[in-house]
Amino acid sequence: MISRLDWQQANPTEIQYTFQLKSRQQWGYKLRYEGTSLILALRHPPDLGTQVKFRPRVGWGNNDPFDPFWNNWAGGLEVIPVKSLKGMTILLDPGHGSSNDLGARGPTGYPEKDATLILAKLLRTELEQRGATVLLTREGDEDLYPQDRATQINRLQPTLALSLHYNALPDDGDAMHTQGVSTFWYNPQAQSLAMFLHNYLVMKLHRPSYGVFWNNLALTRPTVAPAVLLELGFMINPEEFEWIVNPKAQRQLARAIAEGIMHWVRLSL
Repeated sequence: MISRLDWQQANPTEIQYTFQLKSRQQWGYKLRYEGTSLILALRHPPDLGTQVKFRPRVGWGNNDPFDPFWNNWAGGLEVIPVKSLKGMTILLDPGHGSSNDLGARGPTGYPEKDATLILAKLLRTELEQRGATVLLTREGDEDLYPQDRATQINRLQPTLALSLHYNALPDDGDAMHTQGVSTFWYNPQAQSLAMFLHNYLVMKLHRPSYGVFWNNLALTRPTVAPAVLLELGFMINPEEFEWIVNPKAQRQLARAIAEGIMHWVRLSL
């Protein structure tokens, strides 16, 4: 899993370790003390399986997969990327969740908590159809503090964690002219996922971009898995609100997020 480990004495009371990993993507880690020993546990990439097939090249070998020369010639092997998410556990956190925590509200008073739950259940279906195991932090109205949700991530240790939200504006914001998708990340292992999902949704759905942000939030802070918070539009913008509550658009959004995760995983393994 580790190709190289470097260390240096940063100052008289600090040692800095640098891990060079064999995989392109860091999939999570845990830190703990056992007595005076600091234990670092690095997470292996998910085992989604690959297919290997023989592809003949004109002028080389006899195209017989059982021929020793052909079998040992690396150029005759092609690794096919995974075609499903089987082996991955994805945690979805529908933002907010009760009469005490409505979240942002649209022009009609429609609460964010309902929109995020609808999206989470649609996204669960899309991800399960692609083979993933999906966990939700809530199935209905439930009072959950941000730290309660982060605790679930740390306890359940999913492969990925996505917190689903719709955005709000401060009182002096321009509701008519502010819209777009934004994503938030904190730990470096989540930056690639945040960037990829954001760009994929903006291009695939032709949505405005509100940006990608580094932010130390309760739901981006867990280290056990890449954790990203999505703000998928502004509830108070009348035009965007119509898109947010449109059943067809909700299904398209869920499908696009699932497709984006699939593409990112293929590039990351």
